[in-house]
Amino acid sequence: MSLSAREVAVGLLSRRDHSVKELRQKLAQRSFAANEIDEAIAHCEHYGWLNDARVAEMLLRHGISKGHGLSRIRQDCQRKGISASLTDQATESLEFDWYEHAREIATRKFGVLGELTKAKDPKEHAKRMRYLQYRGFDFDQIRYALNPED
Repeated sequence: MSLSAREVAVGLLSRRDHSVKELRQKLAQRSFAANEIDEAIAHCEHYGWLNDARVAEMLLRHGISKGHGLSRIRQDCQRKGISASLTDQATESLEFDWYEHAREIATRKFGVLGELTKAKDPKEHAKRMRYLQYRGFDFDQIRYALNPED
């Protein structure tokens, strides 16, 4: 006996939250017809089991806990099919200090005993900037994080 698209969708959502795009891809990989997938997604949205806003908030909290900046978190949300407006809503509701977060990450990586040490030379400073940029922080946040006098 094979499971219906609705049963598979509920099973997937019982393990973790998925975005609509992710769930659609997972059901399509299992060779369900497009109309069955649409019905399963509508069913899950109706009962509140599938909610992109909740996924955006989860990705935001998860990204912060991993030490990522807002740009990187936005990319992760976009990759999972979360709209920019939902990502913005989740960010605004959080009221998070990205500058202090960048400084905390820089101190954790390049600091000694909880204090950020000054870069020895421009090459080291550029390395630190690239690290924070890769983590998803913008230039102003990086400059704030790497200047311990501020």
